[in-house]
Amino acid sequence: FELLAPGGDLESIKAAILAGADAVYCGLERFNARNRAANLSLDDLKQVLKLAHHHQCKIFLTLNIILLESEIQAMVKLLNQLVNSQIDGVIIQDLGLAYLLKHYFPSLDVHASTQLNTHNQGQILFLKQLGISRTNLSRELNIDEIKTLAQFGHQHNMLMEVFVHGSYCIGFSGLCYISSVRNGASGNRGRCSQPCRDTYQTTDVG
Repeated sequence: FELLAPGGDLESIKAAILAGADAVYCGLERFNARNRAANLSLDDLKQVLKLAHHHQCKIFLTLNIILLESEIQAMVKLLNQLVNSQIDGVIIQDLGLAYLLKHYFPSLDVHASTQLNTHNQGQILFLKQLGISRTNLSRELNIDEIKTLAQFGHQHNMLMEVFVHGSYCIGFSGLCYISSVRNGASGNRGRCSQPCRDTYQTTDVG
């Protein structure tokens, strides 16, 4: 097993590295699903990479939101910077971004975020065609479903990953729009207000 820990800021990333995590996932100031975290600057990322690699720890960068057309140019500029860094991989949700990475940045290792909601064999094969090397399965799957898909992934040279702790969406991974509808804050844009954690009362209509 590889233990992959979240890092919302410099201190938590350093703590995960020193605690022995095999890898850490973290985001920059833009384009990630943890918009309310402190996140990193590019200069911070360079420091983190040096520290992590010194301790045999990998760093995966989250670019796991749905992109707007107006953001593509800025994303390509960022990818041009990342391709010359020592980053160990990028975690994505947007299929258009997967296409750009495969065709223009093939040296970057690409992982499918849980926000892509992968829950069947066809999706795994499709992601493989897009050049993705690792899939983080949907958080709603039970242990038998995870086992079946993990075996299938390994047969097709796809690394498989699951959440074992942390934020657990009660809607389908990456497809929940409650926050967007209720509060105008889209989880697919990194701004989930986490309404599923509120207290609800059952009514006569359910």
